[in-house]
Amino acid sequence: MQQPKVADKNTPYWWEAAPVKPLPPQPLAKTLDVAIVGAGYAGLSAGLVLAREGRSVAAFDAMNPGEGASTRNGGITSGSIRLDYATITRRFGEEKAM
Repeated sequence: MQQPKVADKNTPYWWEAAPVKPLPPQPLAKTLDVAIVGAGYAGLSAGLVLAREGRSVAAFDAMNPGEGASTRNGGITSGSIRLDYATITRRFGEEKAM
C-alpha cells in the first residue's frame, strides 16, 4: 500500500484565498529614530510598540511584510525535510515504513 506524496508548496495556503498585493512605494523620512531590518512578526511587533511610544520607525525587508519565516514554519520542523513513503520504504524496508 503506497501512501500519497506530500505536496511541496512554495506559498502559504491562505494566499490562495487572499492573494498578496504589491505595496506601493512609500516616501521615506530623511531621519528615523529606529530602522528595523526584517518585517516579520518580531520586527513588525517591535516597530508597532516603538511607534506607539512616539518614535519614528521604518521596517525594511527583502520580501513582503511577513513573507519569510513568519509566513512559513521557521522552526526545526519542515515539510522539506520530511521523507515520503517511497523513500522511507527504500531506505528502511516495507515493515519499518508502516
